[in-house]
Amino acid sequence: MKFIRNFVKGYAPKSYKDGLLKCDNLGMSLFQKRNIERFLDIGCGDGELTIQFANKLKPKEIYGVELVDQFRNKAQGKGVKCCEFDLNGKWSYKDNFFDCMLSSQNIEHLHNTRLYLEEAYRCLKPGGELVILTENLASWPNIVSLFFGWQPFSTTNINGWKIGNPLIYHIDDPVDEVFVNKWQGSGVSGTVGHVRVLTFMGLMELLVLVGFKNVKLYTRGYIPFYGKISDILCYLDKRHGHFLIASAHK
Repeated sequence: MKFIRNFVKGYAPKSYKDGLLKCDNLGMSLFQKRNIERFLDIGCGDGELTIQFANKLKPKEIYGVELVDQFRNKAQGKGVKCCEFDLNGKWSYKDNFFDCMLSSQNIEHLHNTRLYLEEAYRCLKPGGELVILTENLASWPNIVSLFFGWQPFSTTNINGWKIGNPLIYHIDDPVDEVFVNKWQGSGVSGTVGHVRVLTFMGLMELLVLVGFKNVKLYTRGYIPFYGKISDILCYLDKRHGHFLIASAHK
């Protein structure tokens, strides 16, 4: 098992990063709206990806939501107008306020998934666009883990503990205990782990039930493959890539 873990540790980051980059690039290409007034990145982190999307979309105003202080401060330093609130509850924005929204690697950190999407829908203008980037519970690495009775890779981080899977390649990485203790104590558990990881069909049905139209889903990162082979396999098998990419309109 140690040999297999060492092999995974050397190989997995390359495959994962390739899939994540292609996930971001596809998400960027899905936005169709022009003459954008307001763009929101929901859970914007330090604002780096926010600015990459904004450079393509060229909105007049860039907004973000980020609960973690140090990330929010960095995003604000990049010109993002950041708010601080728990995305599991009601949002502090007016109805029909944004032209476009990005939810990147964020929806899986929320326990109130339905309200999260309902609030996104409420705050979008009619005809507005939402793009969601997230991990796929039904990716092959997660399916194989479940077959062996292990925790899926996408849910092994439980409030700072990496548990339930002998092939966790980053198990020895240091943990910021101060960060974990602070946010575990806040009650917002999603800041330190994934709470609900969705599948292709689950995300599709949620978006439709909330009221979104023209919902389209894709996957990227056919782990353990990367490069062109990964792209071809995601084209042939649209439901088992490691990253889900959804676009939807109000």
